Amino acid sequence: MVALLVLCGIFIAMGVILSRRIANATDLLVAGRKMPLLVLTFTIAATHFGGGALVGGVQQGAEMGLWAGMYAILGYAAACLVNAFVAPHFRRRSNNLTPPDFIESRYGASKILRGYHAFVYIFGTIAIIAAQFSAFGGMAQAFGIARPVAILIGVVVVILYTCMAGMWGVAVTDVMQLGICLIFLPIIAVLSMNVLTKEVGVQASQVFAQPFFATPDAAGTFMYSLIPTIVGSMFAYEYYLRFQSAKDEKDARNSSLIACVVLIILAIPVGLIGDVAHRVFPHVPSGAVLGEVVNKTMPKWAGVIFLAAVLAAIMSTADSMMTSLSGMCSRDIYHKIMHPDKDYDELPKSMAVTRWSAIIGALLAAVIALNFTSIIGLLFWTSPLQSGVLFAPMILGLFWKGANRYGAFASIICGGVTALIDMIGLVHLPERMLVTMAVGTIALIIGSIVGKNKPGARTELAANL
Repeated sequence: MVALLVLCGIFIAMGVILSRRIANATDLLVAGRKMPLLVLTFTIAATHFGGGALVGGVQQGAEMGLWAGMYAILGYAAACLVNAFVAPHFRRRSNNLTPPDFIESRYGASKILRGYHAFVYIFGTIAIIAAQFSAFGGMAQAFGIARPVAILIGVVVVILYTCMAGMWGVAVTDVMQLGICLIFLPIIAVLSMNVLTKEVGVQASQVFAQPFFATPDAAGTFMYSLIPTIVGSMFAYEYYLRFQSAKDEKDARNSSLIACVVLIILAIPVGLIGDVAHRVFPHVPSGAVLGEVVNKTMPKWAGVIFLAAVLAAIMSTADSMMTSLSGMCSRDIYHKIMHPDKDYDELPKSMAVTRWSAIIGALLAAVIALNFTSIIGLLFWTSPLQSGVLFAPMILGLFWKGANRYGAFASIICGGVTALIDMIGLVHLPERMLVTMAVGTIALIIGSIVGKNKPGARTELAANL
């Protein structure tokens, strides 16, 4: 309990110190576009490497072997590699803050396009925050804290440092969390490997000798981790805000490349811990093996620090989502839809809306986390309406000069209808995300070709791409 409170106190103190850097709403959302390369790298990596990647990776490693435990994190690393080519293009548009800003600069101002993008993400984002608070409550029980109490502690702490320091607070706490994981995960992996060798007689070379796809369904599991991760991170709010936090497009690219390497380094001990845990503790449920390994292989003080790092990892995902929620409500709805003729930072209530939207979103997420234990299904249920529908206007529009607003409207309408058909159960698509993306892409191409000769089909920006 003391260790958890100390960790929370450190986060709040960081928020107080970093709040001095905040002069306006832009500073809250994108750190004034002054984030150093190292901090930017760590916050990108930490946003991928949350509590789910760590705990879930160890669990999958215990169930399917070493490499399977690395699948999800390797998927995140691949996403960072792809983003190294995407991020500079998004960062180059220096007037942009959120993904709908790109849509406006690319296809012209449209409250419909912006509103769709903002609203479909709000509900999914609150659900993700709720899932993180729920996971925080579950893991905090290792400290002897009741789940409801832990959830409330997490909510209060995240609200305080996120609302005080915005992206700066999120990024600096991400550096702390990821740094602890980079130090302690390899140590746990080595210690657990020593236990495996002594008690079971299995050497490290034998563990690493197993095939990358150890079971018949492993290839499908890997691709299921890889494709949605890459697609989802290319233009998601939490990553787009980080691209815009870079000092320039070069830092946006390099931070993604370095984050890719960091995640590969983290993937190895996660998969190893899961595989070793299954061999040493075969009767322990896969969902509990991480705690068993920590308790049995590490000194108590080191185990406490590591469990605190796991909790910090969970909180780092929650605070990233809260910052994204602030952007949706303050930039996309309050500013661009309600007050489009005003400058964002000169709107008298922009800072208040930014902060209060995060607070209200966190409180709603806390209510959900306290009353429901199964939240993950909601995340996957809404994903076709989000990443699936918006893939073509965002990514194809980034690289194809011929895309125009007619194609963008056609893409969102056709992709949205396709997603809803699956979501309400009229037709069950074999690959609900990929099919929605394909339909949206075809609609964007056809709509752009049909409307290319109409007035205003291409914006000035599109002509200069």
